[in-house]
Amino acid sequence: MKLNQFAVYRVDQQTAGKALWHLPYQEARQQNVSITVENYRVISIHEMQEEEKVADIWKRMKKQCEVSDVLVLNRDGEINCYYVDENYPQYLAGFIRINTSGALITMKTENYQIDGKKGNWIATDTIIIDGKQFYLMEHQVYRDQAQGVILDAYGKMVVEECKKFDEKTKQKIHNYIQQQAPLNSVEQLKQDGKIRLEHYQKFYQNGTYERSRESGTEANYDMVDGLVNNQKKNPEKISNARSNKQTPRNQQDGKPKKRRSVIKRLHQKQIAIARRSGKPIPKYLDQEMERKRG
Repeated sequence: MKLNQFAVYRVDQQTAGKALWHLPYQEARQQNVSITVENYRVISIHEMQEEEKVADIWKRMKKQCEVSDVLVLNRDGEINCYYVDENYPQYLAGFIRINTSGALITMKTENYQIDGKKGNWIATDTIIIDGKQFYLMEHQVYRDQAQGVILDAYGKMVVEECKKFDEKTKQKIHNYIQQQAPLNSVEQLKQDGKIRLEHYQKFYQNGTYERSRESGTEANYDMVDGLVNNQKKNPEKISNARSNKQTPRNQQDGKPKKRRSVIKRLHQKQIAIARRSGKPIPKYLDQEMERKRG
């Protein structure tokens, strides 16, 4: 819940602001000293009622305030500043300036060019809402005779046509801030999950996922099909692996196992074929068998 409160700022005598001490508003504006928070210090902070206006606050604090003091009102995150004059507090633009990294606009901005707008523009008013600073930009030639625009500190268009910071314009700024507000943790997780899902869907659609997962394991690149390592296994290798597991370690560490002769297996195959077909066994094979039996 946002608090409604106001603060009273007084000239700091240890700064250049001492030249503003007890000066009426018009005389203070003529001084070559900026009426900014850097030249002031806070002397008190008070609660502000829901319907209380600056005139009501001034009447309430009249005995405690002095000419040249500044009233800073914070109502629901909207900050407005008023210079305490002899007869009535005067609206003060640019008293508080938020130091924004990369800011393009300040109250000193002039000859500024806005995309889509003709001519040069100058900052004439500012407002702080929810900790963000916005500027009323007027045409440098036509000033308040033409429609102004509202820019944020980075020069981004917030309100395209307006005359001042009236209630309608403020509501548009509030709507803009809500649109720019970051998602809460739950919504952020949902958004991140949606992005990751879309990312993986693209992987599956164009085959990137399978290629990255299988290209290092498949025997052939044309087997990239979603099944990791689907090469046919060699039965002989499987049987050898099983026999190796069953063989005691001391036997495996012994003499190297003799390799079976390819020619011998070929001869055995030829003899088996001859017997099945009823044909006589070739003489050189018969002699080979006799020689081995003997």
